[in-house]
Formats: sequence, C-alpha cells, structure tokens
Amino acid sequence: MTDALRLKLIFILCSITTQKDGVRLKEFIQVCSRHVTDSDFNKIMRKSLKILEFQSCGSESCPDWLMNSLFELYKSSGED
Repeated sequence: MTDALRLKLIFILCSITTQKDGVRLKEFIQVCSRHVTDSDFNKIMRKSLKILEFQSCGSESCPDWLMNSLFELYKSSGED
C-alpha cells in the first residue's frame, strides 16, 4: 500500500469519526477487512488516533468514540 493511499484512508477514518457516523464506520471497516492488510490497518488506526487525540466529538473524545464504536461492531459481528 502506498503512503498516499494510506493517508487518504486516515483522512476518511478521521472524517467518519468526527462526524460520529456509525454506518459509514461499519462500511469503512468492511472495505478495509477485504482490501487492507492487518499491518496497514494498524498503521492507519495509530495515525488516526494520534490526529484525533485532542479532538472532541460532542461530549466525548473522538478516540473514545472510535474505540467504543469499533468494540460495538466487533461484538455485533461476533453475535451474527
């Protein structure tokens, strides 16, 4: 994966998170699971969390919202 593509995915994930868009987050994760290696996805997550570190998404921090939403997606996919 090129750095430019990884950067685009970082910006998309940050945008989804600041908008607190759970539907788009689920779609993003589904696409990444099919087309992005685990190593690249980990880099995307780390950089996104660093960018969002001091951002607020309503009454909670953006990294908290992102991690909680990812956990909920993981729980719901395990139950399916």
